Amino acid sequence: MGTKWEVVITSTCVAILLGLMPPSFAVAKLGGTCTKAGATTKVAGKTLVCDKFAKKLIWTVPKVSAKPAPSTTSEFKKEANPSPSNSSGTPEPKKSADEGMFSIWPNPETKYISAVPVDLTQIESISKYRSCSGHNRDGYTFDQVLETNRSLKHYLYPVSQFQGTIDKVKVFAPFDGAVAKINLEADKIGGRPMNGNGIGFSTPLDKGVMFSFGHIYFVKTFKVGESVKAGELIGYAALGDKGFDFDIDLLGIAPAKDGREILGSVFDHMTAPVLAAFASVGVTAANTKETKAFRDQNPCNFDSQNQRDDRASTINWVQVKR
Repeated sequence: MGTKWEVVITSTCVAILLGLMPPSFAVAKLGGTCTKAGATTKVAGKTLVCDKFAKKLIWTVPKVSAKPAPSTTSEFKKEANPSPSNSSGTPEPKKSADEGMFSIWPNPETKYISAVPVDLTQIESISKYRSCSGHNRDGYTFDQVLETNRSLKHYLYPVSQFQGTIDKVKVFAPFDGAVAKINLEADKIGGRPMNGNGIGFSTPLDKGVMFSFGHIYFVKTFKVGESVKAGELIGYAALGDKGFDFDIDLLGIAPAKDGREILGSVFDHMTAPVLAAFASVGVTAANTKETKAFRDQNPCNFDSQNQRDDRASTINWVQVKR
């Protein structure tokens, strides 16, 4: 009899203690809800912080700040067309009062792209990170290394039946997030007659990064701050000029303090299922980029139209397998 009552009393005490246990003891996970802004926890050896995003408190990765750089007698100057000789090494700007060059920095490791952002059956080829295709699009990598005279983005070229269209090649939201930026380019002077618009999305899993589509016509009128769901149809590639492509950028939510862009490869931040979808058509995180050493030794010539538009080049492009 005594044993039975001991079990009952013990069970009751445990239930009371669990009921009184604060929410902070609940198992945390990246993107999961939390209750106290600024609270931190460790999961699998990584620190998460409770932060507000789209009016909700969720566990996110901490903002990454650059290490203070050593002082030097000269500062980097912003160049419209920097030379290849500037393409190696980390920046060494003169120290300023804010101790360091950057305020918010994208995390180089976080995986947040949870939906395939395009219909892969509609894509013929994808340009590589550090390619010589298109135009010069250089800046800092997510590892805080300055690279110049190369394209740190990905172009996507459609299969022949969709070239010249403006309402066929679909693009989708890459994750649960919010509209961070809209660039209306339809009335842009010069360039493509039908060049679409740009739209960028932020993710609560890394507040220092933005995923952006270039040359898109939207399925509806989006507003900055509006929530989107992973896989949601955003619009169609603006390919009104036959033979053109559209692009995907992964960049810092704000530029570096010297005004240069911060650019990463989308393939470094895809979740396993998304990577598997690309791998099924022969596209991987490894074959969608050239190494920095290779590009330093083989500088781009963006004045060469043959180099810019050579989509059969295995150095600059990856062919999607059927």
